[in-house]
Amino acid sequence: MKKRILNKRLAAIVASIRHGEMLFIADAGSGTSSKALYPLTSDVEYLELAAVTGSPSFQDVVSTLVEVGDFEGAIVTDVMKTLNCKDYSFLLELLGKENIHEMNYIPEYYEMRDRCKAVIQTGDYGIHAQAILIAGYPSDDIPMDWLKNGIKRNEA
Repeated sequence: MKKRILNKRLAAIVASIRHGEMLFIADAGSGTSSKALYPLTSDVEYLELAAVTGSPSFQDVVSTLVEVGDFEGAIVTDVMKTLNCKDYSFLLELLGKENIHEMNYIPEYYEMRDRCKAVIQTGDYGIHAQAILIAGYPSDDIPMDWLKNGIKRNEA
């Protein structure tokens, strides 16, 4: 059975996302309040999906988004590979090694989070159970330097 997104707001976000836009899939511990070490900018939509401890999981949300949406890659923290090898391996299998990009955790990863269309917070309590999904479709790869540096296409 093909998955569907039942959450009305999440379905609308996924339907509206365009090539090169990003979604931050956050674990339950990702600080997004104004009191957090790196508070979420008000320009980024925040959607809380957590129902109970651990649910929905990072893998549940990401696999559904990849199945129903147009996501071609992910950005993860440079420490995810060692601190959360289970979810890192899951992403490798789901998206392919060439489509997983690593970035310094602090502050670069949080600065990239603030460039996302939305933050989707799961109930997952895994260490670094988070990733930035990059929207795309079967086409040329999105150059990572554009995303990392904010370079416009006509400047490249």
